[in-house]
Amino acid sequence: MLYDPKWTETETDPLSLESLIAWLEKMPPRKHYDYNDCQGKCLYGLYMAANGVDWEHSGACSTRDSGQARADFCSLVYDRVASQRPWTFGAALIRARAALTIG
Repeated sequence: MLYDPKWTETETDPLSLESLIAWLEKMPPRKHYDYNDCQGKCLYGLYMAANGVDWEHSGACSTRDSGQARADFCSLVYDRVASQRPWTFGAALIRARAALTIG
């Protein structure tokens, strides 16, 4: 039987565009997220919840409890991926891939 690298689970850093892209690839591309929801139902909040991080510690609220790395990643996601329209997971995926190539 041939080996498939997808069979091996590897731990990834949830605070990376690569991880965000992998999550977005699993989401329904036409489904909308609510960019204006400030209680964790925005794209960033949904992504962090999928990684086991509750809204209060996601980096979106403050850097005091969540750490600077989460706050920086939050800013990156909002600025380059989540804020532009359309607010669909498919469009966010395209923007996340573009942000990855920009660096």
